[in-house]
Amino acid sequence: MRKQLSPDENKGSVGTLARGLDILELFATDSPELTQTEISERLGLPVPTVHRLVKLLTERGWLARDGASRRLRLGLGAARLLPAVRLPDLAREPLRALAERSGETVNLATLDGSDVLYLVSESGSNLLTLRSHVGLRLPVHATGLGKCLLAQLDDEDARRAAGREPYPALTARTITSWEKLRPQLERVRREGVAHSREEYEVGLHSIAVPLAWIDGDGPVALNVSLPSSRAGRDATAELARELQAAAERITGAA
Repeated sequence: MRKQLSPDENKGSVGTLARGLDILELFATDSPELTQTEISERLGLPVPTVHRLVKLLTERGWLARDGASRRLRLGLGAARLLPAVRLPDLAREPLRALAERSGETVNLATLDGSDVLYLVSESGSNLLTLRSHVGLRLPVHATGLGKCLLAQLDDEDARRAAGREPYPALTARTITSWEKLRPQLERVRREGVAHSREEYEVGLHSIAVPLAWIDGDGPVALNVSLPSSRAGRDATAELARELQAAAERITGAA
């Protein structure tokens, strides 16, 4: 029989949970790897408190420790929950099949605040390819997925999600203002395809298409990420068609 917590115990438990979630969110927003000292400094928590929380999170699989550097990174705890979420479960096989056919990395993502949040990532077999992971967060203004997600919103909501201007200039091609971003969103709405051509990282091209998913809390999109050297006109057009076919398979299986 579960013990009933007193108000003070309950308050303490909620506080502990909140601090544990703060630690996990650091890895999603600040850095893929952190030390306990860095966690302590960024959250303003005592090192002994961080040590206790990290120990529990590591034991439960939410964090993992690199054997050589001893730095911490996100574990598979979140990934174990994803099969219980209907969309990632339905999308995984079509995305895996497309990654195998194309050799490129294929992703499923949603909009979380001002971030692109990766829900599924399937890596292709090409030696030179982007390696993504579930839980990865990227900026909306500089990515194909981000533009595709914003284009599914009305202008007011899209501008709010894009954040404060000027947007961070990640490369010389990054769009840094709403004035220049809005026409691209209009084009995505007309054509059903979004591109990021070295706007997030030099040498990286992304193609994204929307996924009609009425059961979710926000817009969803699929993308293929590949080196710009392989992103010719014919190749990108074919990948866009493949993505749209995958989106239809996913919605058809719902």
